[in-house]
Amino acid sequence: MRKAEFPYTFKDYALLKTALTVPAPNRQEPDNQRLEYLGDAVLELLISDALYRRYPDASEGVLTDMRLHLVSGRGLLERVPKLGAAFREGLERFNQHKTWKPKAEVDAIEALIGAAWLDGGLPAAEVFFELLFSEADFQSVAHCTGVSDNPKGELQQFAQQHYQTEPVYTLLERSGPDHAPTFRASVTLAGHTAEGTGATRKAAEAIAAKALFAQLSTSAS
Repeated sequence: MRKAEFPYTFKDYALLKTALTVPAPNRQEPDNQRLEYLGDAVLELLISDALYRRYPDASEGVLTDMRLHLVSGRGLLERVPKLGAAFREGLERFNQHKTWKPKAEVDAIEALIGAAWLDGGLPAAEVFFELLFSEADFQSVAHCTGVSDNPKGELQQFAQQHYQTEPVYTLLERSGPDHAPTFRASVTLAGHTAEGTGATRKAAEAIAAKALFAQLSTSAS
């Protein structure tokens, strides 16, 4: 029977072995605690970047809550099946088929990402990141935290249903240096207007759309 494999092939097999070797009493070979430390930081970076890019209107606090949902012990444990048989077989092979607690699987996920980072840099780490987190995962956590991933789309649909017209966006101001500009935009619908400010015009418009949608949907209810 063919051995299950990860979608990324490690150049340094010792890194993979260490990543899947859980701490145990009297163990002679290196365990995955140091790699787990590194992988935790790499995973937090990748999650933070993904959330920042997907949700331009979300505040720092909301982004932090979303990240915690995704990288919590429970959140990572739910993603163990996404790693497939290679993960389970590796844990069994490198730990002499001993039993281990669920937390050890969470630590091994982070260690695996840390090992990939050392073996192949960011592209290697991203292979495991993309295997673990799908677009549906981001949409689900956005729903749980009350964040819309498409506020302009929501306002557009609301406008068509209630006013039979479309919202109009206007760029009001662009300020700040070229390397870190700030945009202020407004959106108007049926005589109502809201404004938003963001690091991009798209972000400013999204924030304005979210504000106007909240205003109009409350008055319509």
